[in-house]
Amino acid sequence: MPDYSDPDTQLTAKQYAWNATIVRGPLSYGQNPSQECAGTCDPKPGATVGSLLAWIKSWYAQKNGIPVADVTIVRYSLREK
Repeated sequence: MPDYSDPDTQLTAKQYAWNATIVRGPLSYGQNPSQECAGTCDPKPGATVGSLLAWIKSWYAQKNGIPVADVTIVRYSLREK
């Protein structure tokens, strides 16, 4: 089974389901308001876990009208479909 915790892991399946816990802005000590997001993706040849995470951050930032730098993924999971 591939190591999806490694950002350099190649995505070789035709489709993945993903879940992510996302925080807006920098993380601070204590509780940070977060949002659960989920979706599916059809990775392009050569895609990696890191490129998928970058896409999720970009998607979330665009959807919420905030800079990508203000998006932090604190937890994620990937599953081959």
